[in-house]
Amino acid sequence: MKMSKRVSRFSSVILVVFICLFMLAGCGGQKAEPSTSSTAATTAAPTETQQPAEPVTVDWLAYNTYAQPDPESEIIQRASKDYNINFKFWFVDDQKWDEVLGVKLASGEMPDVMKIKDSGTIPKYVSMGVVAPITDDMLKKIPAVTNAIEQMGGKDMTIDGYVNGKLYLLKTANLSASYPTVLVWRTDWLKNVGISKMPETIPEMEDALTRFRNNDPDKNGVKDTFGMSNTVISAIFGAYGAIPLKEFRGSGTQNLFWTKKDGKYVFAVIQPEMKEALALLAKWYKDGLIDPEFVTGENTGGYWAQSQAFENSKIGVTGMVQAAHYSPPLFEGHAGGGCYQTYIKANPDAKFGETFDIGKPPTGPAGKSGTHCWGGIGIGGAAFTTKFVKDQRKVDAVLNMINDITSNYDKYRYYRSGEEGKHYTVDPKSGAIIAAKEYTQIADLTKAGLGVLNVMFSIPDFDKKAGSTLGTQFAEKYKYTYYTDVLVPATDAATKYSADLKKLALDAYVQIISGAKPVDYFDEFVNTFNEKGGAEIVKQVNEAVAAQ
Repeated sequence: MKMSKRVSRFSSVILVVFICLFMLAGCGGQKAEPSTSSTAATTAAPTETQQPAEPVTVDWLAYNTYAQPDPESEIIQRASKDYNINFKFWFVDDQKWDEVLGVKLASGEMPDVMKIKDSGTIPKYVSMGVVAPITDDMLKKIPAVTNAIEQMGGKDMTIDGYVNGKLYLLKTANLSASYPTVLVWRTDWLKNVGISKMPETIPEMEDALTRFRNNDPDKNGVKDTFGMSNTVISAIFGAYGAIPLKEFRGSGTQNLFWTKKDGKYVFAVIQPEMKEALALLAKWYKDGLIDPEFVTGENTGGYWAQSQAFENSKIGVTGMVQAAHYSPPLFEGHAGGGCYQTYIKANPDAKFGETFDIGKPPTGPAGKSGTHCWGGIGIGGAAFTTKFVKDQRKVDAVLNMINDITSNYDKYRYYRSGEEGKHYTVDPKSGAIIAAKEYTQIADLTKAGLGVLNVMFSIPDFDKKAGSTLGTQFAEKYKYTYYTDVLVPATDAATKYSADLKKLALDAYVQIISGAKPVDYFDEFVNTFNEKGGAEIVKQVNEAVAAQ
């Protein structure tokens, strides 16, 4: 990383779930209050160089924006006092992140520290003069973060954070993101249409989806149900050997996933086996098995992992979430995962394991299967802006805060979970953290400042110490086959062509699935993709890898 020459990757999207799990998981009953003697930086008497009389003001966007933090909350006020920082919180609607943030950055506005959802945006931000290089001196001041990255095997997972040999993206280990996404089935529907077990192969899945469409699985006498929508599509491609895109809807963040063939990095989206999967999906769409509104997506607002189409009995299987999202209550006082809660609210008589359950990804004709997995180090993280690095007082204050929170377990736990007795209680039998009723929703956590100031960094050893054994066992139970993100170096060609190629790929896939274009259009799409920069990106990526 020059920390072994690289810094490792972080999964931005999924962390929000495990902030919640952290609050609800077992912590051995230790009281989560900040230590008063964690580092020399916090115990030493203030001096003019260490602790300026006036706090520094930091524009903060390094958090998951499901709500705007309250600057008057106890957590934020404590941090302001501890680190002499006046936090000015930016808020960008997570559902409109690229659109809204792009306008702000293009106008010259920028925060000091910002979340990066997708490392693919780093070259663009570098060319815009938004993000600044992360130096070796900076890394030396946050050793707990760099050690955690190495611990998760991140040496080869930080490559996408570099541009022209300089590091711009500080990725982070994320224990929770090492668990794959899953499929969740309406098992009551399966029983209603005469199927006794959750499908495990493509033929079994097709049979189930067909019956969901035609055999009135909800028993309302109306043909108003479909088999699946957009979130299950990845698992179908996984049955054919790779996952080409992050999402299959007309909005949202699109990533072009990579795969390796014969030792070479290639775009999964143009591989011939993807044409086989598209042919199957086009057939399913024509047969009415796929919700015709899949282009707009299952999530119509609120928490990103929620599927209103699944909750409202429109489709019989959903995906793109981790097992933890649908975890039932695992101990007394545990409310269950975020998606479990919203599903039960919409379906009060539902019972996990009886009327809905987690199943395996379907196996394809060549024996392949798998859902998406971000990996222990994901594709996002945090970046420091060019505005930020111009003020050394800001840099020192923020790095001191990061080091303090990530190197001291009590503070790490406090800034994620809050204060015992107020934000949570500890179950005396299991040692599990039980969130107070006011803090069971992600938005409520964010408003209270929980998980907002840790810059989304995760320390695996601390997470294991605080984790619920029951929660870990639940996640492990559903760790089926999966495809972990393959990361590649940033290149000039990617900066120039990626945005157009993402749109081209999504449009082609949607048109083929929906029948607007024949399956053989895939061949034309591949040629166009390569001509419009895809081949050049592949060439530059493999040259960059060979040069390292």
